[in-house]
Amino acid sequence: MKIGEVVSASVLGGIDAKLELDNPEDLRVGYPIIVEGKRYDFYCVIQDIRNPSVGIVEQIAGSELGSSIVPMVSPGIHEGIGQMFFSKALLKPIQLIDDVGKLHEPETIPPYFSPIRLATKKDVQRMYQPTPASLAIGNLRGIPDFQIHLDFARLTEKPFALFGRTGAGKSILCKIICNAILAKDVASILIFDMHQEYGMFSKTDSTPGLKYFFPQKVEMFSLDPTNKEVKPFIIAPEEITPSDLIIAFQDLSYPMIDAIYAIDRAKKDESLIDAIKGAKPSEGLHAGALQALQRRVARLDRFAFIRSVRADAFDQLMTLIKAKKSIVLDFGRYGRDMTAYLFIANILARRLYDLYAEKEGLPRLVLFLEEAHKFLGPQIASYTILSRLARETRKFNLILSLIDQRPSRIDDEVRSQLANRLILSLKEPNDIASALAGIPDRSTWEGIVGAIPTRTVLAVGDAIRVPTVIEVMEYNTESMKQLGNMDSGEIRDLSRNVDKIFE
Repeated sequence: MKIGEVVSASVLGGIDAKLELDNPEDLRVGYPIIVEGKRYDFYCVIQDIRNPSVGIVEQIAGSELGSSIVPMVSPGIHEGIGQMFFSKALLKPIQLIDDVGKLHEPETIPPYFSPIRLATKKDVQRMYQPTPASLAIGNLRGIPDFQIHLDFARLTEKPFALFGRTGAGKSILCKIICNAILAKDVASILIFDMHQEYGMFSKTDSTPGLKYFFPQKVEMFSLDPTNKEVKPFIIAPEEITPSDLIIAFQDLSYPMIDAIYAIDRAKKDESLIDAIKGAKPSEGLHAGALQALQRRVARLDRFAFIRSVRADAFDQLMTLIKAKKSIVLDFGRYGRDMTAYLFIANILARRLYDLYAEKEGLPRLVLFLEEAHKFLGPQIASYTILSRLARETRKFNLILSLIDQRPSRIDDEVRSQLANRLILSLKEPNDIASALAGIPDRSTWEGIVGAIPTRTVLAVGDAIRVPTVIEVMEYNTESMKQLGNMDSGEIRDLSRNVDKIFE
């Protein structure tokens, strides 16, 4: 159905369309549009919709004349006063489609008065071709019956990110991504389950977790000793390094940081924690800084998962990873303790990095890191291995996935390493600009990211052919069984045998 015509166009600025719709509310930012040129079909997305300023509108606005005239005028009628009242849309060409279906980069513009219509399923089928490693994560915005696939082999080859403001749907999208990775068997995953969402069932909404759908692929550990249904996760204090403390206690002064390194160099057979607790002021240790550091380190005493053992849980975890198992680390009662999360995440990332850097042939592992800016901010990134992990680990199969609501607080160099970005709704201009930094035509997508609703994502990178606005699928048993290639009977069997899955 024709919805308008081209009234101006620019290769750099986009295509300006005069709409012939009775109601511009039928369109949304991000909808796919086809402009029918003489040689090409221009595949575009709606970048903006507006009512242009018209002098007579300002004159009659608020008067009885305005309310009686405007509703009677259909913008689709090209005669009389109907030409005065219309809406416009700014379209951004994404690809050109020639008469044999071949795709080209948008390096030209359509002629004046070229007809414009909504894209159809047939149009977009030429744009998006599934691969053996691809699965759908939702529907194309504007075409509800057309699913959009990501290539999960490509997604997990290099660092990638999920950005979005609080409440935009990051957790739901992350669950879908994790399920798809496991369904396609392209990698194993390690996820820090702070709020008990990814294990068997979500504590917040009772939806199934990764262990429910993939009981043979997913193993669970818990920091909480009261959780007897999964493996305990214990960290030996001898394994704690200065960077673990610096990341965990992000309010340390420079003298306190200097004291940590000085004590670490001087300690002998004891752990760094014990060495700090027993340290005395000296020429190299300022008394005030040392006392403040000791008070902070004393907070670790409440963590039951730190205790001396013959072999801590990391060896057991690595045995499972080598067997291509995925790991959900449940935080239990420590789920609201940011110090516990920062501490554990840094320790595991550091030890994984060391092991993957030394040994070849380890299975691909994707490490999901929530609150990424707390590890990778410009002031803290130099103290953690995670910035090196983002730059280097694609070489040896350890892949970092960042999940964050404040991408502007992540170090620029780290963001530049992201091969794919899944960007949900953001509102802060700095966060929008940072999430899209380095992406061609960034200005086009900035307005779209700022305008899209929750549960809608802009996918950009080499896991998808072109930047695409996707309405994320519902996360429930029915939709996820398609990702896991399970039929209804298998799902029912899982539901009846939940207890056995823990065994």
